[in-house]
Amino acid sequence: MTKQSLPSSVLILGCGYVGSKLAAKCLTLGIRVKASVRNEEAAQLLRQQDLDVFCTEHPHQIPSAWLEDVEAIVDSIPLAYNAAREGKQIQSDFLPLLLQKLPALRWAAYLSSTSVYACSNGDWINEESTNFSKSPRGLERLKAEQAWLSALENTEVFRLAGIYGNERNIVSKLFAGDYKAVSWLPEHFSNRIHVDDIVAALIAAMQKPAPQRILNLADDYPCSHAAYAAELATLVGAPAPMILNEQEAKQQLSPAFLSFFKDNKRIDNKKLHAELLPNLQYPSFREAAPILFKHYKVNP
Repeated sequence: MTKQSLPSSVLILGCGYVGSKLAAKCLTLGIRVKASVRNEEAAQLLRQQDLDVFCTEHPHQIPSAWLEDVEAIVDSIPLAYNAAREGKQIQSDFLPLLLQKLPALRWAAYLSSTSVYACSNGDWINEESTNFSKSPRGLERLKAEQAWLSALENTEVFRLAGIYGNERNIVSKLFAGDYKAVSWLPEHFSNRIHVDDIVAALIAAMQKPAPQRILNLADDYPCSHAAYAAELATLVGAPAPMILNEQEAKQQLSPAFLSFFKDNKRIDNKKLHAELLPNLQYPSFREAAPILFKHYKVNP
């Protein structure tokens, strides 16, 4: 990998939680930021952060003149499971039209998810794994990845574990006193990544690009969701969560919640450490806990 200068401008498609954090960091580095969102309310919030924002559900409709100086693009558009029925576009629809409007583009990133990997019964999974999920969430992510990798040589794919940060975590739910988690037998591992480490990895990748690279973004400490909730509660001084067995969980929790936390895999992040971030700012939730608690006290 050859180190190169940061891009002068970046476009963030679907500029939500991760995108807004990336945008803020880019601005501090002198990178001009443009963003697309689907509704005007979100657009107004981003404009208050000094972002240049275009509001559309169809990225290919962004004007060519608005895109001509964009050197990097980050696609963080949420999944559209019923795109055709809802009149929405997916990457394979809009990419051919969008990319021809980006004459200065030299780097692209698609923010995917570790949901592309199938349950591995707790085994470690690295980027070479071909044991992919058959779930709708996993299949749609894989389709989007392939659309980007096929459309542009200088594309990188980042598979994100469960995202948390100061504004997105379970601390407030723990303090509410009725948080429930499941104790699976055998133990089911889940994976997390702090949003600040995602941003750091993306900035590093812009400087050390690797065309067609696929990279897992997860922290150093996969553990069960029940163990995570229990230890985090102790660290921030919140009430202990209710730990349910499988039968209790089926009776008390929604199928969607159960399906999300029933997965069981450990994401290997060795490639992330070797190529971009030798050390994470938050190698586990333990290092983040004091800041999460401080933020909760300010914004309960």
